[in-house]
Amino acid sequence: MITVGHDVIRHQLHAERKWFVLLGVLLISLGVALFGVLSWATLSVVYLFGLLMMVGGMLHLLASLTLFKSNSRWFFALFSMFYFLAGYFTFSSPDKAAFVLTTLLSVFLLFAGGVRMANASMLTMMPGWKWSFVSGLLTFVTGILIMFSPDAPVWVLGLFLAVDVLFQGISYLNLAYVIGQLPTSSTTVE
Repeated sequence: MITVGHDVIRHQLHAERKWFVLLGVLLISLGVALFGVLSWATLSVVYLFGLLMMVGGMLHLLASLTLFKSNSRWFFALFSMFYFLAGYFTFSSPDKAAFVLTTLLSVFLLFAGGVRMANASMLTMMPGWKWSFVSGLLTFVTGILIMFSPDAPVWVLGLFLAVDVLFQGISYLNLAYVIGQLPTSSTTVE
């Protein structure tokens, strides 16, 4: 027998369960809506990337001027300019930035798939190694399809965003379901 405790946490989870359900439903709705406007979702990803790069550049510049007192501060200041310029580039040419980001994503998928297949090939004595190999093969094929699809920069990043938002919503609904299965107070489980 084990006693399940933490009544305060359990009560808070049950009290806030409706918010997990609401957040899950909203995220699922947003994810489904994003599937309908993949090009807009791709632009959103590109602009967010650009904004984060520009903010990162400003923070690096601030750090180089205030935190570093040696001659290396100019290296960090130069590095911050590259960050800022990369962010500016995404705002001035979002279509080219989407192409670059999509190409980088496809190269990463090719590399990750290749490494996964190579690792699986070295572990043939382990049960289930074929699943890891198939996973690597699918990742590799996805990278090839993205790399050689002429319109991929228009929709791939948006698709990844839509899938991510959709699965976050499903995760919140699942969490709400699990909370609903918990008893509201401490009990003894046999």
